[in-house]
Order: sequence, then structure tokens, then C-alpha cells
Amino acid sequence: MLFFTVNASALTTADSSGSYNLYQNINPGSFSLQNAWLNLDSNISYVSSEHIVYPDSGSDEIELDLSSSYFDLFNYIPSTKSQLLLNDNNNKIIIKSESQVVIRIEYIDAYANAIKGGFPKFYYRLKNSSGTFSEVSMNSISSGIFNSVLEPEYGEYEYYCEAANDNYPGIYKTSLQTFVVTERPHSFINLNSNTQNDNANPNTGLSFLWSVSKGVPSDTLSYVFCIGTDATNMTETNLNISNNYVIPALQSRTRYYWKVKVYNQYGVELLAPEVFSFITLGTISRVYNAPNPFNPQKGENTRIFFEMPENGSAQIDIYSEYGDRIKTISQSGLLQGSNEIVYDGRDDNGRVLYNGTYLCILKKKYSGQTKTEKCRLLIIK
Repeated sequence: MLFFTVNASALTTADSSGSYNLYQNINPGSFSLQNAWLNLDSNISYVSSEHIVYPDSGSDEIELDLSSSYFDLFNYIPSTKSQLLLNDNNNKIIIKSESQVVIRIEYIDAYANAIKGGFPKFYYRLKNSSGTFSEVSMNSISSGIFNSVLEPEYGEYEYYCEAANDNYPGIYKTSLQTFVVTERPHSFINLNSNTQNDNANPNTGLSFLWSVSKGVPSDTLSYVFCIGTDATNMTETNLNISNNYVIPALQSRTRYYWKVKVYNQYGVELLAPEVFSFITLGTISRVYNAPNPFNPQKGENTRIFFEMPENGSAQIDIYSEYGDRIKTISQSGLLQGSNEIVYDGRDDNGRVLYNGTYLCILKKKYSGQTKTEKCRLLIIK
């Protein structure tokens, strides 16, 4: 045990107990006696104190009956700090696909007492389980540092640690804490048809649809949709569990960037979500299609773009080079502005068209008027 005084200007004497009687002048005609038993691990003040006052500074010496008490404030206790060697969320989440499930414990002792044999100990079990805790053997990897590799199933766990040494009569036990073993969501797939390429129509309600693989089959995924004209500064919309999003209108002739942030129920995020981009159409002076040429044999579609002067409807007729009408597509409820109709390169019987050039005739109807435009489609297989 170490003892020390707290005031270097005081007069000190040691008694047979090894503690210190500390005398200090306070003002003329008075002094105090303070008995201090202090240890280096405690932030404590004087243990006992009595203040004696003389009648005046010139008085004869008086026999003093001083009572002193000693009080043991020795509050030593060993402790541990568990360090789950993880990647996320304040050492609570274990991503099994990215690292081993490693538990590390640091043994802490203010007086450098050696840890007792067989300690520290680590216990864990599934949270809210009625089963017993599994004990994990810890291996010393450096002074005061111990670790172990676990192989738990996916789920949420609760755990605690124990430590002891030969100088402390009890076993130190930490409070119950939790960690999660999970995986990240992965394999993001963009399922959009009208925002994978340029020439997105800003007036037809752009739809975004995606698919994401769960890290763990039982996970619940949530999504945050991000879009903007600056890839580094996008507007975010929390969609909860919905994996699709529709934007009714955007600016014309503008490049937009978008991505989706994906989380599981523990807050673990899909790493570095891919940023997609597209350019919206401007005012369309005449009907045209893109891509052109296209290959319906490989499942490709072409999109036929046109401008509606007012709200109305449209009909598209596809003709072969011999003048045979082979496909008719009608669409009503079109809004004023840029519009599009998707064509899959098949005839009315569902057969894929042969290689060649085809004539597309567009009839727009609005306010009792009919306007006809045409363009050519090229199919190459």
C-alpha cells in the first residue's frame, strides 16, 4: 500500500501505523490536525480533521485532547474492456463476409496485478434466449490483451466478461451487452427500362425499380432513394421497405444522377451504392425512335418519342417495306409535352420481325384534330 500527503507545504510526521499526521498553520493562533490515508487509485480528500483555536497568539501551551479517526477508502477493483473487432456501429455489428468473428478483451488493473489463471472469461448466447451462456476460452496475444475466434450463426447476441486476480477476493463481472452477427445487403440490380439510358422522358412519370439480395435470408431491407443534378449532392427520400419510386416530372434536357442506399434492420448498409445517370429529353420537333437500330431477338425494345401539343391520344402503325401493316399500338391519356411509346419489334401475332427497315406512322389526336408524323425503324438481328 502506498501513502502520500496532499500538501507539500505542511509539516508531516509518521506514526507507527505508517499513515501521516499532517499539521498546517491556518492563521495566527490556530492550527489543524488532519489524518490522511490516501491510495493512488482514489480521488479522495482528508479522512478526518479537527480545527483547534487558541485564546490568543500569546497564550501558554495548552494540553490538547485530539481525537482522530482513520477510514479505509481503498476502492480498488479490476476491470475489463471488451473489444469486438468489428467494422460498424460502435463495435456492435459483426459482418461475417468481411472479417472473422473475433472477440478481444483488454484486462485493466491500476496496480498492474497479474490476471488470475483461467481469466478473463467471455460468455455469450442468443438474445432473449432461455438457453445457457456459452463460455469462450481466451488466448493471450500480448500483455493484458486476450482474444478468441467465434463461429456463431446469424442473429443478435448478449454477452458478458469476467476477470479476477489473486489480490482481489471476488470476480469482476461486466454488465450484459449485445452484439449482432449479420451480412451486408448486396447485388444491387437496376430494373429500370426508362432510366438506364439517355433520352428519358421528363413528362411521363419516370419509374425506378431495383432488386437487392439480402445478406441473411431473414433480413428486412429498407431503402433511401437519392436523385439530383449533382452526383455528390442528391435529394434523399426514405422509402422504408418499398423497392420502387416514381417521379412525376423532371426538367427537360438535364442530366440526373441517382442511387439507392440499402440497409438491413440492424443499420448495416450496402457498400458504395452504384450511381446511375440519364438525360431527359427536350422539346421534340419530330417523331423519332431510339435505339435505332435495335435487336428484338435479344429482347431489346425501341422507344418512339413524339411531342403532344395538347392532352390527347396517339396511334402508331408499323408497316413493312412492302406496305403491309403488321403492328398497331394505341395509347390514350397522353399529356401535353414530350411522350413516348415502347415497341418490342414484334407483329400483332407476337412474332419477331425480320431484319430490315420498317415505316412507323404516328397519328396524334387532340382538341378534335389529327396530326400525322412518320419515322423509320431499323431491325438488325
